[in-house]
Amino acid sequence: MGGARWARRDLALGAVAILALCALTLLTRRAGHIRPLIDAVEVALALACLGRALTKRPGRRASLALGAGLLAWALGSIAWALESPPSVADASLLFYPLAGVALILLVRSELDQRRASAWLNAAVVSLGTAAICAAFALDTVVYAVGGTPASVVVNLAYPVGDVVLLALALGVVVLVPRHPARTLLFAGGSALMAVGGIVSLHQSAPNAHQAGAPLDLLWPAAMIVMTGSLWLRAPVTAPSPLVEKAPRVAILTLVLVACPVILVLGNVQRVSAIALVLAGVTLMVAAARMAVSLREQKALNESRRHQAVTDELTGLGNRRRLLDELDQALGALPQGGTQTSGLALLLIDLDHFKEINDSFGHQTGDALLRQIGPRIRQVVRRNDLVARLGGDEFAVLLYGADAYKATAVAKRITTLLQQPIDVSTASLHVGASIGVALAPEHALTAHDLIRCADIAMYRAKNERGSFDVYESALDDEADRFALIADLRVAMTEGSLALHYQPEIDLRTGEVVTVEALLRWPHPTLGLIPPEHLLALAEESGLIHSLATWVFEQAVADCARWWHDGHRAAVAVNLLATDLLDSSLPRRVGEFLAQAGLPTEALVLEITEGMVVADVTRSKRVIQSLTDSGILVSIDDFGTGFSSISHLNELAVGELKLDRTFISRLQVAETGGRDEDIARSIIDLGHALGLRVVAEGIERLEFVGVLAALGCDAGQGYAIQAPCPAAEIDFAARHRSNAASTAGLLAISKADLNPTSDPLSE
Repeated sequence: MGGARWARRDLALGAVAILALCALTLLTRRAGHIRPLIDAVEVALALACLGRALTKRPGRRASLALGAGLLAWALGSIAWALESPPSVADASLLFYPLAGVALILLVRSELDQRRASAWLNAAVVSLGTAAICAAFALDTVVYAVGGTPASVVVNLAYPVGDVVLLALALGVVVLVPRHPARTLLFAGGSALMAVGGIVSLHQSAPNAHQAGAPLDLLWPAAMIVMTGSLWLRAPVTAPSPLVEKAPRVAILTLVLVACPVILVLGNVQRVSAIALVLAGVTLMVAAARMAVSLREQKALNESRRHQAVTDELTGLGNRRRLLDELDQALGALPQGGTQTSGLALLLIDLDHFKEINDSFGHQTGDALLRQIGPRIRQVVRRNDLVARLGGDEFAVLLYGADAYKATAVAKRITTLLQQPIDVSTASLHVGASIGVALAPEHALTAHDLIRCADIAMYRAKNERGSFDVYESALDDEADRFALIADLRVAMTEGSLALHYQPEIDLRTGEVVTVEALLRWPHPTLGLIPPEHLLALAEESGLIHSLATWVFEQAVADCARWWHDGHRAAVAVNLLATDLLDSSLPRRVGEFLAQAGLPTEALVLEITEGMVVADVTRSKRVIQSLTDSGILVSIDDFGTGFSSISHLNELAVGELKLDRTFISRLQVAETGGRDEDIARSIIDLGHALGLRVVAEGIERLEFVGVLAALGCDAGQGYAIQAPCPAAEIDFAARHRSNAASTAGLLAISKADLNPTSDPLSE
């Protein structure tokens, strides 16, 4: 809107200037007073352009060129009025080349990457304009010009300059479709100049009206219009395609209609030979332009098709390219195909890519992905397809391959990808898990073959193997596509559930925190392991929706406990991306406020690896959460490699001693090194002012041991197994003897389960 407003203002000022000039002329009764007025206007316009060039505004070079041209014209006009020698008066001819230079400078920034067809369009319009002018004005001009040969040449230079400038201006209008108002304004001024030149020649002819007649106003009016193109600002927003195309289409149509008419008229009446030649050349250039346009359109279509099947980041084929080639190759498979006619599809999923992306940033991750394709290319044939399906997943389509060839290629790929990859200043190790599927043995359609390879790849990743070949038995145990569809249904229908495992104060036996654990009871497969569930959610893009549901459900259950008088906090595990989200503290506060809970009713658990991804941002988010009154706990403490170095800098309030330290206590008959390690970690936490929680307590006798070591709280099957919210036992136990180990041993043995349950975390 702002650019349009400035454009309207500039056009209005130009119109006012022209009207003012006309008004002054009408007020000037005596013809002798018009010429000085015109000269004064021309000098003023020249000085205005030169002054604009000194302000260092955009377009200063164009202003300088046009200002110099206008000044040369004005000085030549004054010299002619003073009857100076022709060599001085004809300095006005400098206006034409300088005005042409100004026009080119005005649109120079928009001339980059113009296609050949656009330049040919401009040539068609320029040549056609010259042909039209030559056909309808050349004889008149030649008739009006007289005198010595030198004067004829000079006098013809003016109308020729007018025609060339007009042709150039109209060609630029067609060549530069964006912001057509500028170029149209310049072209309009050029047209007025051309009319003024013809009028001037008529004035010098016998029986013509006297110099200084009001028709002389065409020149200053043309200069005002032409100068206005310098001040006309480009609109902020691009004009609509219709506005851009309208001048170009109109001018091209006029020229392409006029040129055949000129050639036809040349057969029935006298038309200038120059006009006929120009019209013929125009039509030949138009034909060349049509051929070039067809070639460009074909190249554009091919480029778009290539882009549609090419991965933008790596330059490899994309999923669409893979599906297209699979469809074609599978359709061409002969009935009862042989080993040399079969297909092998390898799906490749990079290992540890997410950690690299989180730790080093997306730019490093992208640079790493760009190096994967060339490595894979080293071990496949030229006609085999290498594609990137998205994220860190790649695919290789091997033609004429059997299981032996496919596994050999898979081995070579894993060997190459296990070698370090140098990106910037880092040497990165990724590795890969590869799933192999064969056609026609395993599938006969593209989607089925991809599904089979995907299932094999998933098993290779789970079993820590480099590659795996699809087997039909895998469908019954690891059909991820079906599981993902089931997960979507479960989230929609509310089939997911939260179980809670209490965490007690080891001195009082009171439940202080309840950890929320996600459960998915599948109708046919039974309870799906949490790590499997989270992997499916992340792969299918449901992870954030799932995390939000867990948080909302946990806070709602906690609100019911508080309403019933149980003041235990609920602990919820965060995602790595949550810890990097600066809006997390605000969103958490809104959840708690809606549930009517104070901030001490919530504990947010993080892991050591989550902090390493971006230490600086993690620190800020943790500090903001702590400042709001929310307790942040480091889960699985001791399994990472950086928590101790950052522990003093993180505003956490709790650390949970990993279950591996607790399980080692089971083999210690009378204390020893394992107890010393546990005691050291507990003392470290207390020294930093943190509450220490032991998780994974699966034997009752270690409740007393941990209490004696100074551990603040404990959690595990020996205390209470995970259960639905309604079944949690909030009863405080044995307050009368808080430090008594025997009291702690009185916890109901009905809750005891001495074996480790992988679903407990």
